[in-house]
Amino acid sequence: MNAPQQPPVQSDIETQMKATLDMQRQDYLQEGAVSAATRIDRLDRGIDVLIKYQDKLVEALNTDFTCRPREVSLLTDVGAGIAPMKHARKHVNKWMRTEKRPTMFPLNLFGGRSRIEYQPLGVVGIIAPWNFPVNMVFSPLAGVMAAGNRVMIKPSEFTPATSGLLTEMIAEAYDPKEVAIFDGGPEVGQAFSGLPLDHMIFTGATSIARHIMAAASRNLVPVTLELGGKSPVVISRSADIEKSVSRIMVGKTLNAGQICLAPDYLLVPEEKLHDVIAAAQQAVTQMYPKILDNPQYTSVINERHYQRLNGYLAEAQERGQKVIAINPAGENF
Repeated sequence: MNAPQQPPVQSDIETQMKATLDMQRQDYLQEGAVSAATRIDRLDRGIDVLIKYQDKLVEALNTDFTCRPREVSLLTDVGAGIAPMKHARKHVNKWMRTEKRPTMFPLNLFGGRSRIEYQPLGVVGIIAPWNFPVNMVFSPLAGVMAAGNRVMIKPSEFTPATSGLLTEMIAEAYDPKEVAIFDGGPEVGQAFSGLPLDHMIFTGATSIARHIMAAASRNLVPVTLELGGKSPVVISRSADIEKSVSRIMVGKTLNAGQICLAPDYLLVPEEKLHDVIAAAQQAVTQMYPKILDNPQYTSVINERHYQRLNGYLAEAQERGQKVIAINPAGENF
């Protein structure tokens, strides 16, 4: 005789997340219409906490990557987090305005009038990636808060120092009824993606997105996905090779190429191939005369991704392709 199956036991973090979701949703419903002043205040607090913690964020990002230049972190994470919040603050009143629309026949004959009134969704979840772990929390947060929503955030476990600091920052800037953050590993992300949120935003890998959508679908949660893909660049015969390739290599080497829109491959006229290769080598040499132990060049985030990247090179060689390393100082990595 088989014993009856016991229902799965909820983890403490899952219970806490569901309680936070219920708390935020209840407070959101009690608040009613969210004024422009309230939305702007929430955006201002986000801007203020980013400015206050910018030096600590630079240190945390450098710790997580083992090497990440201060200038890169200030530009791509701190500054890129502040900018969308300022943009939202500037435009929120305009975004909230009611918009008139034509009234369809026959209601227009009876004096009917039509309009669109933009309203918040409720509680929105944000699952952030590791490559720009500050920017990709605060950038979507700007839009979500400008729309009058409450927010729950799951930062990346690949950047533990930064995620821990973000937890401290969010707790300082916001009441948990407004914004809450849940740090942790894959099990936390799995539980987070299964919450009955009103909307979810995920930035990251396509393989993970499939699991996110599957979990969200069980509660019919709409999901916005911003996924990594292949980013081709076309160089025409009339292009300025030196100028084009130097700009391309800036995009490819920034953050060690760990960007969802970093150029992945070039399509060039066959007769220009060697000119393009030479221009790429020259551009990298000018920016990074040496790469090993260079504090101005970001490290690959972890061993797993380092092995993945090397695997691509090994696969290309196995298929008979010629691999030309751009290694200005001839260093042994």
